[in-house]
Amino acid sequence: MDNWLTKDHLIHLPNLFEYLGFQLLRSEDTYLLFEKGGKHCITIHTEKGYFYYTVQRPQEKLAASDLITDHVSKMEGAKEELIWDKVAKYYDQVLEKKSLLIANNPNLGFKKVGMDFNHFHSYRKPMEEPLNEELNKIENDGPFSERIYLSEEGDPLFPLFNLQNEICGYFRDLGKEVVPYRESAIGHSLWYSNIPKKIEGLFLFSNPKEALAFHKKFRLENVVYLALGTLNHTTTNILFQIQRITKVDKLYLSFTGQGKIDGYLRDLQLLTYLQGSKLRLTHTDRTLMVRFPIGTDRSFTRLYDHIRRYNKALAQRMLEYNKILDQNILNKFSILISKDNGDLRVRLPIESHAIKVFVWSYYKNYLNKTVDILKPRSANWNAEWENTCNQVNEGKEVPLKEYRIAL
Repeated sequence: MDNWLTKDHLIHLPNLFEYLGFQLLRSEDTYLLFEKGGKHCITIHTEKGYFYYTVQRPQEKLAASDLITDHVSKMEGAKEELIWDKVAKYYDQVLEKKSLLIANNPNLGFKKVGMDFNHFHSYRKPMEEPLNEELNKIENDGPFSERIYLSEEGDPLFPLFNLQNEICGYFRDLGKEVVPYRESAIGHSLWYSNIPKKIEGLFLFSNPKEALAFHKKFRLENVVYLALGTLNHTTTNILFQIQRITKVDKLYLSFTGQGKIDGYLRDLQLLTYLQGSKLRLTHTDRTLMVRFPIGTDRSFTRLYDHIRRYNKALAQRMLEYNKILDQNILNKFSILISKDNGDLRVRLPIESHAIKVFVWSYYKNYLNKTVDILKPRSANWNAEWENTCNQVNEGKEVPLKEYRIAL
């Protein structure tokens, strides 16, 4: 076993990737980018030989035996054949194929790099004042220093950091939308501003462009701005790690999207990931189902009353358009609540105002000490800044507390 998988240095890793069905997407003089089934891998050549890494973990360099192990772990083996048997058999098969050996594949112009190589660093250029004067001023601002770059195409790039604080991609600002740049690992990372010595709040946004607009409007000090492109266990784990490091108890959520409903849906989704949260969310194409502990009598009573008032208003408003209540349509857009073994089950229609009512009531009655939810009056914070940027000079600016979610 001491001599097991010790011949990685003989295997031509780029050829092995192609042999295993990966497609070569990009060839540079310092790296090769391969893709298969949505998985992106970078191959490099070092003094120690060939290595690769996945885009979500640039700091973790892997060898040919790791690639083989990952490949055969998804294959069905013979009866009673375990993972080690499959790896050993496939490893020997690879070593027997001459086309997969370095000895038969000379290195043609592939430059050697260090083991700390990260190709994402090559994507960014420093801000140039003549090109984008406004962004250059923001980049020189404390919270955003080295948090904004330019792409080769001249668009703003915002670096994404994984759990090990390694850059594994970028947000790209295209003007009308903010999207992941190239093969960025958006589902394994987040963007955040610089962390000040004294921290008074963590503010969470859908993308860095929203954080910039929010900062231009309020100019808060001693805060950290964060942006999650994707909400999942990995990205929220990074968020909560930052929260633990900064020792800040309260999160300020301010998700936005193409419409108001996008922001409310992201609020609701994030609430399910809060540490200690027992809120569970499932959905169909028509409804959302939320389940959580009933809590105190006071919390339940207030939540129930808010939902009852919403449903009553929904029925009364229908009578303004129709003399007879259509119970089927009314039920479709009502919020339904029931008890189930100490839990509450709430069925929400996928409708903006109904989701807002629930998010607001749940936040007010169950989370008010740990979460604040802020919403712009415009579609998003960028539009809010553009619509109200002259108010700073006129002394008409609206204080931050006025932007708390409200009905």
